Amino acid sequence: MTVMLIQRAYRYRFYPTPDQADQLARSFGCARWIYNWGLKERSTAFYNNGQRVYYKDLAARLKGLKQDPETSWLSEVSSVVLQQSLRHLDTAFTKFFKKESGYPTFKSRRDNQSCSYMPNAFAFREGKLTLAKHEAPLDICWSRPFPKGATPSSVTVTRTTGGKFYISLLTEEEVSPLPKVKGEVGVDLNTSEIVCSNGKRYATPLKLQVLEQRKRRYQRACRRKIAAAKVSMGLSRNAKLSKGVKLPVSNNLRKAYWKVGRVTEHVANVRKDWQHKLTTSIVRENQTIAMESLYVRGMTASTT
Repeated sequence: MTVMLIQRAYRYRFYPTPDQADQLARSFGCARWIYNWGLKERSTAFYNNGQRVYYKDLAARLKGLKQDPETSWLSEVSSVVLQQSLRHLDTAFTKFFKKESGYPTFKSRRDNQSCSYMPNAFAFREGKLTLAKHEAPLDICWSRPFPKGATPSSVTVTRTTGGKFYISLLTEEEVSPLPKVKGEVGVDLNTSEIVCSNGKRYATPLKLQVLEQRKRRYQRACRRKIAAAKVSMGLSRNAKLSKGVKLPVSNNLRKAYWKVGRVTEHVANVRKDWQHKLTTSIVRENQTIAMESLYVRGMTASTT
């Protein structure tokens, strides 16, 4: 049986100390700022001057940004984090030019935050991982064993909207293909369920509907608190803030944002769990799988 060498990511939850959480927050912020800065520079250069700007052009300007008094705080995090953020931007543009995705958009501080490290920015010894700018290793919950003797080729740290921290270790691993089976199936994807040619139907979990209702309730609470903050500034409830004007964020508004983030993360976890179990079942039971080439994202954009 042929053995294939693939790249596989192992994802674990970890619990940072206050100092580690503070350093990671800086890394997330710098990575997001550099990504948005690079996107703005590339867009401005192309639409205003018709020039193409690439990763090497932006990376060469990182040193100047760190020496600039207004952006000297970029030197507080590992330079690898900044470089990888620009590489992710370059990958986003590559996918856009290949028509595999839309035009890159700016990152928001209210979404999941992440940053990546290459081998020269972390140490992995005896099952302990220490990131650059960190004095102690991360307290990782090894929920499943990491391949013995494997070394991560890259590390990605993520903080979800619900405040949980995860780390993904990318490594090469040998895998054997699944044994052949005789089954064949055609899959028809509707907006509310998946129908197979063998008569099986898979509806989305009912729990998603409950969670979506809860999410909308929390979002309405956020909008009410935002409107109250505008009134406290002497504005009308539906007024648009001028550029450069920041909305005062109260503790109650932060809690409301946190509730929306928690339920959003829960929805994503339920959907991901259902998708993984469903696709694994279909793949293991069938040798040939046929699907229509439809615009799936457009069909399921407003469904759960």
